[in-house]
Amino acid sequence: MASFNFLKTDYQLKQLKNKFSTVWYAGKINGYWCTVNFNAKECSITIGAHKDEEHKSLVQLLRGEGIYKKESITAKNTTVTIRYKIPFLTSSNKKKFDEIIENVTSVLKRNSFTTGGFFDGDNETSPSIYDLGPNYLYLTEAEYKKVVKDLESKKIENINTSENYILGILGVLGISLIGIVAYVLIGMASSYVWAVPAFLTAASFGVYKYLAKKISVFSAVIIFILSAISLFIGTFLEYTWKLYNFYKEEYMVTFTEVLKEAPDIIWETPVARSGFIRDMLINGAILIIGFGISFYSAYKSEDRFVKIKKVDDDK
Repeated sequence: MASFNFLKTDYQLKQLKNKFSTVWYAGKINGYWCTVNFNAKECSITIGAHKDEEHKSLVQLLRGEGIYKKESITAKNTTVTIRYKIPFLTSSNKKKFDEIIENVTSVLKRNSFTTGGFFDGDNETSPSIYDLGPNYLYLTEAEYKKVVKDLESKKIENINTSENYILGILGVLGISLIGIVAYVLIGMASSYVWAVPAFLTAASFGVYKYLAKKISVFSAVIIFILSAISLFIGTFLEYTWKLYNFYKEEYMVTFTEVLKEAPDIIWETPVARSGFIRDMLINGAILIIGFGISFYSAYKSEDRFVKIKKVDDDK
């Protein structure tokens, strides 16, 4: 992973606790409150910026400069977030960050944007860092009270929302079918089939939560069962296809004929049996690990579980 130590040494940012597999820093850069988080591939910079009078959106403002073609720019409340791919060369990492932060803050200054809390731009008092769900935010005391009230409202709404099991399961079935096809094709290409169970769990939880509106322990069990079945079918079809390619070289057989005999052939052939069992064990282990991570992330991110707490500035 690229080194971001310069955020502490050059920018005097504070490193925060690792969260959801990302590393976080927070502090003031060029007069603007900022949080920075990154993983192996992407860096995300969130800057608090506020202006009372009417103005173009921050996204339009920055896009209008014509220098942010490859970066993702989004705005929420009184913040703007720039996401970019971390350069492959470590030596280019600091240079890329410096370029973006200098360009963005200079645009904000030229257009008279002030900095304050990330919720409504309050700058009457100095904001503090708060841990909220998957993010860290700078909030003043007044903003904190507003966020708590908003959070309580969302919790009640989430609790009262009915889970649409049918629609969610239909979505998972669709992902499972895609997973089966992907497993067979990737397996035939002798590529990294272990990526399929990882994809299955992450995609299944994402699609289910989007369609069903919420997730429960019961639905998580259904997702695991469907994912396990699809992995078994995918592994079986991959071996069946390999058997078909082997037998058709010497015999006039169809795929359907081989499919009927495949269970007996796989079980009665020591090499095929050991390979099939090995692949199922590996896939099962990856599925269980991926399931645990995806379920915890999806379940705990539900609005009814989200908590907000102030980060101790002395740590």
